[in-house]
Amino acid sequence: MGAQREPRQGTTRREFLRDAGLLGAAIAGATILPACGSPEVVQETPPATTPEPAPAPAPAAAAPDVMTADLASKKWSFEIPPDPIPESEIANTVTADVVVIGAGISGLVTALSAAEHGAKVVLVSASSRPVFRGGSFHAPKSRAYAQNGVEPYDVDFLREDLAKASFNVDQRKWYKFYNNAETAMNWLIDKMEAHGYTTVFERTNDHPGDPMHQPIAAHNWIKDWSETQAGMSAEAVANVLEEEAKKAGVEFHYKTVAKQLVRENNNTGRVTATIAMGPDGKYTKFVGTRGIVLATGDFSTDREMMAKYCPMVIPLLDNTGDQGYDNTLKLGGLMPGDGHKMALWVGAAWQRTYPCTPMLTAHWRGANRPYGSHRGLIVNKRGERFGNEDANDSYMSFAAMHQPDMTVYGIWSVRYAYDAAPWYLHGTFYHKPETPPEEMINIWDGYVETGEMVKGDTIDEVIQKLGLPAAETKATIERYNELCSKGYDEDFHKRAELLVPIDQPPFYGAPWKPWFLTVLGGLRTNINMQVCDENDNPIPGLFAVGTLVGDYYANMYTFQIAGNNLGANCLTFGYLTGKALAEGTV
Repeated sequence: MGAQREPRQGTTRREFLRDAGLLGAAIAGATILPACGSPEVVQETPPATTPEPAPAPAPAAAAPDVMTADLASKKWSFEIPPDPIPESEIANTVTADVVVIGAGISGLVTALSAAEHGAKVVLVSASSRPVFRGGSFHAPKSRAYAQNGVEPYDVDFLREDLAKASFNVDQRKWYKFYNNAETAMNWLIDKMEAHGYTTVFERTNDHPGDPMHQPIAAHNWIKDWSETQAGMSAEAVANVLEEEAKKAGVEFHYKTVAKQLVRENNNTGRVTATIAMGPDGKYTKFVGTRGIVLATGDFSTDREMMAKYCPMVIPLLDNTGDQGYDNTLKLGGLMPGDGHKMALWVGAAWQRTYPCTPMLTAHWRGANRPYGSHRGLIVNKRGERFGNEDANDSYMSFAAMHQPDMTVYGIWSVRYAYDAAPWYLHGTFYHKPETPPEEMINIWDGYVETGEMVKGDTIDEVIQKLGLPAAETKATIERYNELCSKGYDEDFHKRAELLVPIDQPPFYGAPWKPWFLTVLGGLRTNINMQVCDENDNPIPGLFAVGTLVGDYYANMYTFQIAGNNLGANCLTFGYLTGKALAEGTV
């Protein structure tokens, strides 16, 4: 796995407005943005006129301080197509039935599926190897359910999640996933088990009636039953897919960066090829007679694209610049949006759902439910309780972004280890026994040693170590303990079983900042993963799978459907797209 690096925090207001202010102004009108920079724009060429006498010299104009509707209507720099690469600079041409761009899970699945169904496939990737993130693969049905003694969940659960997204998504994609996931998942299970892996289910918050309920549906693969991190199996899947793809005849071109797409008839006809630069600096044209498939991941390291399409997470981005193409699980941004840009340059439309969906998590390691946040007391930097803590870490990450400095603090006592049980660590497979309270205390103490948590014999000591205002925080704790004694949360109505008093030493505390993982969606796609133009017409020959698939998510990524992106957009849609291209049905 790639090393996790904490993103730089504390983006200034000036930086935020510089990067994100343009889009807001486009919506709100002429918004005043002090010291705000402007994006690179295309200026309209004025009509030819009779030259007028030159005016008197004027001082050099400064960058505009006020957003205007005219400025907001200009193009961003990433929307401007580069000059076409001349044919004279193309050193080689490689022709196949299907060309897949990207060696993540979605690209590998698509390439292998197409090859197994009879297509000649070339895979082009800017990375030096397969790339992978996360590990859970969601499927509402598969043969693994019966093997593990798990009951498949009812489709109404998906309807509940669609309602949480306000139905601001393409429902056709959701139900296509539900109706076809079993076939795709069984196909992957066969591959993994042939390589000696056992299919298991990740432990989830399987408590029907709980608003944070997650059905048991996240498929994972392990070889050693002592392993606890069943939820991090994407690396194993990527390696198996690459090996199987090579056996099936897929031709791999690593360290080869796709630069442009070739669309016939002045961007009105079929997309026939991509032009890519190899490690030797030379261009190769990769021709796909049946289709070009974009599987290039997200666009989170392009700050302009994030400012336009996902501005709320600008402060969470890693500002250290280009990190290369071999990123796996890196916080703060992953990929530069190569596939999105190339598609826009040949006439693709952006998804309708706005903004694009961020995937957030939180730096707090003491959850008592998988994907669950700390469910004891959480306060902001003013020592104030600000909501019901009973939510998963993604949802609580958004709640934290509403607080000063986007920083919150969990506070609890050793009693929490016993009263909040059972404990299950993230990634624990379904049949793994719960973690005993004593082990959780040892885990907390370990984080105290690393400085990620604080510990004290008195609550005053913990408050001081966290840097919180003493009087305000103690008053909040006293009120919280009062509600715990009553057994009823009169303020925010948290479930009674989660009301654990903070009254038994030692006491613990931990700061918590939201972390940005990736951004999802982008290109407007139809039910067959064809990339579409602004009139919803498919662009012939161009497809997108994986993270690029538009209009699948809204609001934010839902960890309540654990492994949904890998299971739907990467596995199911990748498998179906590869098969359809090979069989000529799309």
